[in-house]
Amino acid sequence: MLAYYADGKRKLVKCQNRETGRQRAKEIIEQLVAGSAHVRTVSAREAALLEFCMSTLGPLGISLSEAIREFADARRILKEASESASLVEVSAFFIRESQKRKIPRKAFPEVVAEFLDDLKKKERSYRHWGDCHARLGKAAKAFKGGILDVTASDLEAWLDSIKARGRNRNNYRGSLTTLFSFARKRGYLPRNAPTEAEYITLATDRGNPIRIYTPEQIGEILHFLPARWVPLAAIGAFAGLRAAEIHRLDWKDVNLGEGHIVVDRHKDKTGRRRIVPILPNLKAWLLPHAHNEGWVCPHYSHDSTLLIEFSKAFKKTGIVSVHNGFRHSFASHRLAVIKSADEVALEMNTSPRKLFQNYRELVTEKVALSYFNVFPAAKRPKKKRTSLTQDLAAAGSPVRVKSGKKLPLSEESMAA
Repeated sequence: MLAYYADGKRKLVKCQNRETGRQRAKEIIEQLVAGSAHVRTVSAREAALLEFCMSTLGPLGISLSEAIREFADARRILKEASESASLVEVSAFFIRESQKRKIPRKAFPEVVAEFLDDLKKKERSYRHWGDCHARLGKAAKAFKGGILDVTASDLEAWLDSIKARGRNRNNYRGSLTTLFSFARKRGYLPRNAPTEAEYITLATDRGNPIRIYTPEQIGEILHFLPARWVPLAAIGAFAGLRAAEIHRLDWKDVNLGEGHIVVDRHKDKTGRRRIVPILPNLKAWLLPHAHNEGWVCPHYSHDSTLLIEFSKAFKKTGIVSVHNGFRHSFASHRLAVIKSADEVALEMNTSPRKLFQNYRELVTEKVALSYFNVFPAAKRPKKKRTSLTQDLAAAGSPVRVKSGKKLPLSEESMAA
């Protein structure tokens, strides 16, 4: 096959064999030379390259000379602007900016108000709403203009100005990312494109030292809590549910007969339904408080109410409150008992990686067994505690904490 150009067109000539092709090529060259002074032979590689260029430009209706001229002009402009971006990147940027001009302008504070109102309509927990209100409300005071004009650099600078670091910075990033995704769905930001909040740099979170409650401490806390708060603390300590998830639970979700708690999608933090087992000691703590229906945990208007109630109980015991201590304690002791990170992560609705990173502290299997053998005493203690027993785990059997003493229980008393 021979390929050559004549009269501005590419022509192909079939030949039976190589010798015939060479002869035909000589004839064509002689004809071209005789007809034009500006002619040269092309190699097979050059012919293939020209074929590719022509077939690519054909559907666009652009000639090869026109495409080359336009490419050269564009490159010249970029060079003068000291930019190294490709023409594809420049084109994509142009399209994005063109789309932005068609988007209705919406002030940042207005989007925040819409977002918070939407959370209320979806009946998300007050804790989640309050967290978003605090973080995004602070951002709304800083950004008064349109949300379309806020860049990742602006958000980074603002986070630096409020000294948001570590996990706190990442929590702010999470709230902002959710807000910007909401704005994109509402049509206030370009669709099918990452939002500026997604470009905020994640802070390196090495986390704080994980602290947990000992078996004796968890028993003291549960005995000295006001009765209405016992289910919340017991489910957190012996089933590992999040406080916000327990706050949404109804007694209909707690099946003491079959021994499980159903956390529905709208009650779970990540929107995934799961079933959590009720261990024997948790059942014992829940039975005196169980109802056929109604909230498991009394609803409170603000987190401070719960904090005040728990602070009173901790003062009676002399135990230092641990942030997220119930969930951390469950994860640490449960993992030591069943030795399966996947199973514990499934019960807690987290990942094995986060289980080790955020929740787990090292405990021995012996201590862990004592933890899940903490049962309620026959009578709730009324006397203020003056001292703590240091080694409940060493008892090696179920223990009831009462009036500052540890009382090992027999098999018969447990059955009763």
